Amino acid sequence: MSSHSDLATQIVKFGAQTNGRDKLFRLLQYGSKLISWYLQTDQGKLEFLEKLKKLETSMSMTRKLLRFGKSLDFILAALKTIHLSDPVLKLTITMSKLAQSVFLIFDHIIFAHNLGIIKADKEKWSRYSSQCWLFSLILNLLRNSYDILSIISNEAKAQENRQRRGQYVNGGIDQSVSSRKPMGRVQILKKCCYENQPVVLDFIKNMSDLVLPLNSLGKIKVSGGIQGSLGLLSSAIGIATVWSPILKLVP
Repeated sequence: MSSHSDLATQIVKFGAQTNGRDKLFRLLQYGSKLISWYLQTDQGKLEFLEKLKKLETSMSMTRKLLRFGKSLDFILAALKTIHLSDPVLKLTITMSKLAQSVFLIFDHIIFAHNLGIIKADKEKWSRYSSQCWLFSLILNLLRNSYDILSIISNEAKAQENRQRRGQYVNGGIDQSVSSRKPMGRVQILKKCCYENQPVVLDFIKNMSDLVLPLNSLGKIKVSGGIQGSLGLLSSAIGIATVWSPILKLVP
């Protein structure tokens, strides 16, 4: 009974978070895009396709509303990360937060235009918004790469030190330890990935999202199926990090 109660509590807690609802609506948005792409050649599904497109548009607009004012949160977060001691993390995280803040400001302008509150060049502001999103993702990936390289390097050094210390017992050489084969690079990589899931998940999410602004800016051209699939993947990871905060990369 307690397990069902805990699950219900977790669902309520997830739904109460704006970030949780945003990730869920994003999953529906890109899920609709993927299904629309899959059924686009089926003439018998035209009415259903129209409903899917409306759902996708509705989810996009709802997410814009949920994100309204969130640009300030990213500015406040940047003011905190600017005090990090690691210069690489300080630069990449702070600049990424500021880029996300500007991205959302441009997104607010597009949202106001869609509602008819203001008149704006939607194409121009969408391009600016995509550029800021792309810049933020590049900075996130630089941070991810730095984290991964640091983790692997530290683990390799730790393995070497353990091997060196384990060879000597009471002033002599322990043959059973010295004969052990050290972990290879692939084994170290697997171990690091398993023990540092937040870094790996964040890297996968950022790599998946990277295609989306690149496509919007015309740098690459991918199908709606690829956009939908990658959007679904990154959204699922986003939901997982909200559901289980220990999977979220901090700071």
